[in-house]
Amino acid sequence: MQISFAFQGRCTPYLNTCEPIAGDDNLYFEEMKSQKKMRIALITETFPPQINGVSRTLGMLTKHLLEQGHDVLVIHPDYGKIASELGINPEYKNRLQIQTVPALPLPFYKEILIPRPPFSKYKTVLSAFNPDLVHIATEGGLGLSALRYCKKRRLPVVSSFHTNFDAYASHYRMRWAVPMVARYLRWFHNRTLVTYVPSMTMIHRLERLGFERLRLWTRGVNASLFRPQRPGSKAVRDQFQIPENAVVIGHCGRLAPEKNIDYLADVFSQVLHKSTDSHILVVGDGPSRIGFENRLKNITQAAGRVHFTGYLTGEPLADAYSAMNLFGFSSRTETFGNVLLEAMASGLPVAAIADGGPADVVQDQVSGRLIAPDAPPEEMSQILVEWITDKTFRQNIAMNARNYAETVTWEQIMNGLLKNYQEALKSFHSENPKSSS
Repeated sequence: MQISFAFQGRCTPYLNTCEPIAGDDNLYFEEMKSQKKMRIALITETFPPQINGVSRTLGMLTKHLLEQGHDVLVIHPDYGKIASELGINPEYKNRLQIQTVPALPLPFYKEILIPRPPFSKYKTVLSAFNPDLVHIATEGGLGLSALRYCKKRRLPVVSSFHTNFDAYASHYRMRWAVPMVARYLRWFHNRTLVTYVPSMTMIHRLERLGFERLRLWTRGVNASLFRPQRPGSKAVRDQFQIPENAVVIGHCGRLAPEKNIDYLADVFSQVLHKSTDSHILVVGDGPSRIGFENRLKNITQAAGRVHFTGYLTGEPLADAYSAMNLFGFSSRTETFGNVLLEAMASGLPVAAIADGGPADVVQDQVSGRLIAPDAPPEEMSQILVEWITDKTFRQNIAMNARNYAETVTWEQIMNGLLKNYQEALKSFHSENPKSSS
């Protein structure tokens, strides 16, 4: 298995090869257009309108598959509202089929909906759809049911690894369950043709745990949407009464224990004490928001300098990024970190912890700074304060971040996955000739 991942000349691996994504590759895109159109079923326990990195990625995948002429069936929990955030061209909607399953919110985390049996209806729909390939994106009850169904019916099935559930368990007083969860995840993914993983750091970690047939499926960003100096950034600053010349340190994400929010609260508290003219702008929500917000707003000298927006998407989200000058990120459970690319595309120097996906996204001293996982919050806060005081250095880092983000488009990333789908199907049918049509 040959996989390459580098800041300069980044590569996209297609099964056993690595092809550059930067530059013009007309021959490759012509090849993609000539490929047989597929019927792809995507089974997931998170999807728009839920707001998280996995949901956004799967929404982008669905949109891209439709634009490339493929038929798509998405099976996901019933959110009680339409997934309007996909932004799908009406002419493609006749090739999109959505099937929801009943779901219940977790008592301690109501944003997360858990699909519940019976699952018989989706199986009837899946059988009638007659997919060429099934992509299972999550490993919960719905994903497990789908995996068993696909194996029984001898359907080609691939999976993707998005969330460090074993790492999450330790944040919810379930450390005792970590080995059991890791064994289950390994068993689950090793029963699929291929498992797509968003970062090389995660691939190496999973390989050490015994995961097999791992392929890199990284992430892209819409650099036209997320960009510096958006006109709407002034409205964001006006809304929160942030002076035009004030330096804004931002954060975007789910505010929850597994995101290491207490660490970030320490960092921002220290910045507010050391830089008395700076402002904090936090985009997102979650079970830790109240404690996080109260802690920062209770700092006497920080009055009027701490701002929370709640969840944002689309243009309002891009405007919020554009209103920031710096970006702080403390999570240690990320398999990638989509918000880092969005921040970098918006021209923001990023300070992040070098654990999991962020270590592959941020190039230390070039597009931001990577802080050792065991470093105290003082180290990240000091970096942010240095950037606040050195405008020229900050602008150089910002330019590097933006330049890098412009090289990783969703179109290139998703076309790489489509190529990988074709290779996985070829492998499946060579080993199962009776399954070939």
